[in-house]
Amino acid sequence: MSTNPDATLEALRTALTARYDIAGLIGRGGHGLVFLARELRLDRPVALKVLSPARAFDAEARDRFLREASIAARLSHPHIVPVFAVDEADRFMFYAMAYVEGETLADRLRRHGRLPPAEVVRVLSQTASALAYAHARGIVHRDVKPENILLERGSDRVLVTDFGIARATSDANTDPGGRVRGTAAFISPEQVTGLPVDGRADLYALGVVGFYALAGRLPFTTRDDQEMLARHVAEPAPRLDAVAPWVPAWLADAIARCLEKTPAARFADAEAFVRALGAEERRGTVAPLAIRAFLTESSHLSALALAYGALLGVVALPAAAAAFLWSDDPILRGIAVGGLATLLVGALGFALRRVRRLVAAGHHREELVAALAASLERRREELAFVYGERGGRVERLFRGVAYLGVVTSVGAAVGSVAGPPQLARSLELSGAAAAGVALLAAVAARARTERRTDPKAERRLRFWRGAPGRWLFGLAGIEPRGSAADDRHVTPGATG
Repeated sequence: MSTNPDATLEALRTALTARYDIAGLIGRGGHGLVFLARELRLDRPVALKVLSPARAFDAEARDRFLREASIAARLSHPHIVPVFAVDEADRFMFYAMAYVEGETLADRLRRHGRLPPAEVVRVLSQTASALAYAHARGIVHRDVKPENILLERGSDRVLVTDFGIARATSDANTDPGGRVRGTAAFISPEQVTGLPVDGRADLYALGVVGFYALAGRLPFTTRDDQEMLARHVAEPAPRLDAVAPWVPAWLADAIARCLEKTPAARFADAEAFVRALGAEERRGTVAPLAIRAFLTESSHLSALALAYGALLGVVALPAAAAAFLWSDDPILRGIAVGGLATLLVGALGFALRRVRRLVAAGHHREELVAALAASLERRREELAFVYGERGGRVERLFRGVAYLGVVTSVGAAVGSVAGPPQLARSLELSGAAAAGVALLAAVAARARTERRTDPKAERRLRFWRGAPGRWLFGLAGIEPRGSAADDRHVTPGATG
């Protein structure tokens, strides 16, 4: 049988012409090809997974493929891709499953880098629910990863797929050649070491998925699969909220528990993980009162901060510079420096007072950063829904006009100096006009950009997440240390 995909497609069409209208190849698995087709009798789209022709005469591959189909066909759950039929025709071994229009979690993460905590909690909960159902029937997936988590278009419903290496809990972790079954980046320590495996191995993998989706990176970065396997076995995963401070502490704790090296230290089962996520969600997705008040006050102070910055940048700093550059009068210099220092110390004192009030309520910088990040994520989602993620044609037009105006203005300035004297006046006027047009177009483009973004919130998050925020909290002497930080109550859902 030919291994050429086109030849395989034509042969498959011939073999199944009475039952399926096959559109084409849509995916490849470790030992199978996936085709999009329409089931003629029921007039519905299906995905046909066909054993690779190269392995059609491999008894072990056929047994494994049949076992995958058998396992998948026994599972009927809202978050597991259903299998409709398992059959063989003209040497093609295949099974038909529901075609899910949408994307994989891996696709979404490639597009966005990372996802908001609320979205990740939903994905983890639905995936864990599907795994709990399989575990209750003695089936361990053993290859939970973003590529095997589908997100249905429209509803965004999660569906788990590809039980290709799933086994009963009593089965071995290696294939007959001694190779470890699973994907190195998401495999559990017990799968690597050959210890008995149960549903908690899938919880470890799901913990890695959650870490990856929230932080935009894996817990371990390595040069090759062997190093990755070794680190899964021997090296504790880093704290998620240390890598991604916008993740709420309760969610980081849940992920950390999934990533424990010994199964006994993880959640007892997938249902317990679902309950933990659900309980925290029910406790609310609203940040604590003191942090909400801090954010509200920050928004109210935006205009005052702008005026204060203008006073500092337009009046105080130029006055101090002028006093030192053009005056030898020590009194005048002292007044200028004193005024500048007063403004700076006043701003610092006000910021410290706000920070101390926040901590007096039992909170610290990481919670503030998490709440700011969550607020910004929600705002971005809302603005993207209304205005789209990218600028429209008008915004791009304004931006192009601004760039063109700048180039024209610079060219006119150079021409007025280096060109013929009789053209200098015209070039100067043209350059001035182009500069004016560029300024107006840039302002218009920026206004439209700000309509679909929230630059103030972005600057606020950068400030408190970065060195200035750490310095202010450190200056106030309130960075959490030791057990004092551990004793504080962290309200779940601070990041939404």
